[in-house]
Amino acid sequence: MRKYLILFLVLNTTSLYALFGGLGINFLQDQFKIPEKKNEIFAGTGLGFNTTAVENPIGVGVFVYLTAIPKIDLEGGYSFSFGEYKYSYAGQEEIPFAIAKGTWHASLQYPFFSPPTFRMYMGLGANGTQWISVVDVNTLTELNDKGIDLNNEDELLDALLQDVSGYHIELGARFKPPVIPYSFNFNARYNFVKDFYTDIDNYLTLSMGLAFAI
Repeated sequence: MRKYLILFLVLNTTSLYALFGGLGINFLQDQFKIPEKKNEIFAGTGLGFNTTAVENPIGVGVFVYLTAIPKIDLEGGYSFSFGEYKYSYAGQEEIPFAIAKGTWHASLQYPFFSPPTFRMYMGLGANGTQWISVVDVNTLTELNDKGIDLNNEDELLDALLQDVSGYHIELGARFKPPVIPYSFNFNARYNFVKDFYTDIDNYLTLSMGLAFAI
């Protein structure tokens, strides 16, 4: 009888550590591919243009979640991801480059399964992204028409910078071992972002992380 009482107290004390929420860091991967481009032509110049593909950018983020409200959790966070590729034009050697993507998110989550130390939830929310897109013919043509050196990286980055926003649905889980004031967090977030990129209006982001739970 005594050991069952001790187990009960441990489990309930553990749940108190996560009464308010947590603050953590996660690692993530965006599940989208920007295909390669071959033998595209600059309008009016006859110069050829090529890029390699960008596949499944990876990154890191920070997040905070609140579990103090009955039957509803709140979460917010910011992440940074990148994906490398190469481009070339006019027969020159390939130039290494990368897309860079900073994204914020805010979610309202419903815990549909929450025994002691474990919590599964589904949610929805809003997101916004500022990112450096992929070098393309249109961007280089505009820079060339303005008389800007195509090797000027600062001008190129400014021309590629984009802001987009959207919404998401998600499914996730949190596991908090007994006594230890940390939680393991797993999330699958499906993002709907209009005009993110040609033929890419939605994509999945997978993440896993560790949070200090209070």
